[in-house]
Amino acid sequence: MEIRRTHHISFLIMGIICMVLMLTCLTGFIISAASGSGINSNAASNEKVWNLGGISKNYENHSNGVWKLDFKSASNGFIAEEKMTVNNAKSDCLYADVVCGTVPEGAALTLYLVQNDTVKTYDVTNLSEPLVCSLADFENGEIYVRLLIEGVGDTVSVIYIK
Repeated sequence: MEIRRTHHISFLIMGIICMVLMLTCLTGFIISAASGSGINSNAASNEKVWNLGGISKNYENHSNGVWKLDFKSASNGFIAEEKMTVNNAKSDCLYADVVCGTVPEGAALTLYLVQNDTVKTYDVTNLSEPLVCSLADFENGEIYVRLLIEGVGDTVSVIYIK
């Protein structure tokens, strides 16, 4: 019987190289996020918004054109967003039923509608009835619908275009 020794040196070297590459990428991401460079966090932007904070969601769903968002709390300045479609800008309206359970002093919840250079904002912090807004200033096509969360909590929202 012959004893064969297998050397796993090549696997060990490849593992070390992979680990160094992963740590380099992670370090680069952390530095980039901390400096804020290359990260779009403007709620009025016509591009996807990235958040560095977090949100504690109970529920979020977008189906059949209805966006439902139910959250407990979020980082100050967190932006929740959904792309929706305007089929007929002349007659379509956006409906937003938003209830904020916790509204500390100075807290706000702002709804942004963004399409190209057209931006509309609505304060939906203390709605007594659902908000209905015309989309006549927009064009047919995709539109960003965003909620800028500034300190509110225990919030339930149902937003859709009809």
